[in-house]
Amino acid sequence: MKRRPELRDLSDDHHTALVLAIRCKRAGSGRREDEPAWLWAQVARAFADHLEPHFRIEEEHLLPALETIGEAELAARIRADHAALRDTGGVETADTATVRAFGALLEAHIRFEERDVFESTQDRLPKAALEAIAAACRETPRTCPSTGIEPSR
Repeated sequence: MKRRPELRDLSDDHHTALVLAIRCKRAGSGRREDEPAWLWAQVARAFADHLEPHFRIEEEHLLPALETIGEAELAARIRADHAALRDTGGVETADTATVRAFGALLEAHIRFEERDVFESTQDRLPKAALEAIAAACRETPRTCPSTGIEPSR
């Protein structure tokens, strides 16, 4: 299904975060960019510059809209995923297993939102909520250090 224009920035955010997730899942492969310490530094920057602002947009605009259309279970799952990602990503240092686990959790969360949430709800979300999401995306700077790519504005 084609993504609604108002949700495209969130989908772009997901794409750049997915690159980080995949890199984290390769932690310890022997390549410099797959070293756990280097990747964990990327995770810390991604949280500050990309993930946390993205989570706030979803929590302030998308989740209430989901609840409005009777999708409280989807909203609850997203809140739980965000909490787990914050818990895992909030540790100061991480070993290979932690970096890989974070990558797997982030990838699963992104795929859940793209495949299960957006696909099934985007045409049912209230127009005002969609417009608020799009406005929040335009007004909230987000970058993902793993790619150097900024989501489109």
